[in-house]
Amino acid sequence: MPRLFLAVFPPMEVVELLGGLERPEVEGLRWTVPEQWHITLRFLGEAEQGEVEDSLQGFRGLASTVRLGPASRRLGARVLVLPAEGLSELAAEVEARTASIGQPPDRRDFSGHLTLARARKRVPGTVVAQPFESEFLATELWLVSSQLRPDGARYTRLSHWPLMEKG
Repeated sequence: MPRLFLAVFPPMEVVELLGGLERPEVEGLRWTVPEQWHITLRFLGEAEQGEVEDSLQGFRGLASTVRLGPASRRLGARVLVLPAEGLSELAAEVEARTASIGQPPDRRDFSGHLTLARARKRVPGTVVAQPFESEFLATELWLVSSQLRPDGARYTRLSHWPLMEKG
């Protein structure tokens, strides 16, 4: 069974701006590749694609304004992230529709973020990404497959649902 998650992806113009920031080489730290940058709304773990698609049939979530930044922070000891605000309601809707699929929903409150780097051991205290702020409208929800590899995970976008603009 594939490892699946539901996410939104920033538009190319945001990816290009963020991708232009300096990413210093630090031993044991692997920067994520821009093509894979996303904000996970719900990690399902091992689940059937068809079951997820069925649970979201007819889904009519609202497009959300996402605010990235302004400063990177650590998530746990081994992950450097850029905070992403504005997706809590959408994440709650997605969780409600998929709660019985895959692993149980996280008990913690939703903490939107875009992963910038991962460390083998611990992100050194001196490592921070350059300040970055951007806003974008999330207009699609994606079902994504994650294949774990020695050089890092590879993501494949499987299916998507349009998000409706307010108004």
